Amino acid sequence: MRWFRGLKQAPVTAVLIVINVLVYVLMAVLSAHALSFDGRTLLVAGASAPGAEPALSHWRWMTAAFIHVNLLHIFMNMWVLGQIGAISEKALGRGLFAATYVVTGTLGNVLSAALATAGQPTISAGASGAIMGLIGAAATFAWRTGQRGAAKALAFNILFVLGVGLSLSVRGIHLVDNAAHIGGLLAGAVIGLGRVAVRRPMPPAADRVLVASSFGLAALAFAIVQLTGR
Repeated sequence: MRWFRGLKQAPVTAVLIVINVLVYVLMAVLSAHALSFDGRTLLVAGASAPGAEPALSHWRWMTAAFIHVNLLHIFMNMWVLGQIGAISEKALGRGLFAATYVVTGTLGNVLSAALATAGQPTISAGASGAIMGLIGAAATFAWRTGQRGAAKALAFNILFVLGVGLSLSVRGIHLVDNAAHIGGLLAGAVIGLGRVAVRRPMPPAADRVLVASSFGLAALAFAIVQLTGR
């Protein structure tokens, strides 16, 4: 119940969760699989696959932030998104929060693609890069505005996620895209610093424009990927 009460105060977070869930449900309906998806289904939906031939559209760096591999994957990501959204949407402002999700999710996938082994396509999908971006922005904002307790709690979450991902990779278990996590985190930290520099709340009109632009750009990315097949 506490999780749902928090979402009432974070409408952009609620919309992002709904979009992610709707994408997952649509993938489940079209593939006739609900628990997990194979590589082909993920690519058709818009997952990123650096190194794939023929080269896939860079719009996938954005669409991949709304696609999940299996039921556990989306459940964990949406649960964390709901938690961090209730905290950071108010601090950052709704417009900047929406933009941070899209921008950091995209930049996380950009770094993932840049570090991918040439000629070895690796499918990358999930909201975790964007979520790390939101955590990075919120943690930076909290620290710079004197909210040290919140900042330390967020920093603990960052270390936990990165620690789990890196430990799995060391063991040869490639279930986590560490590059996407780190890329999203760094981009979010920069956005958090920028938000601290501008202390006054964003005008409501600008807030609405940022929200509409963020969701509109994501919709455009999906449309291009689906219409071109790339």
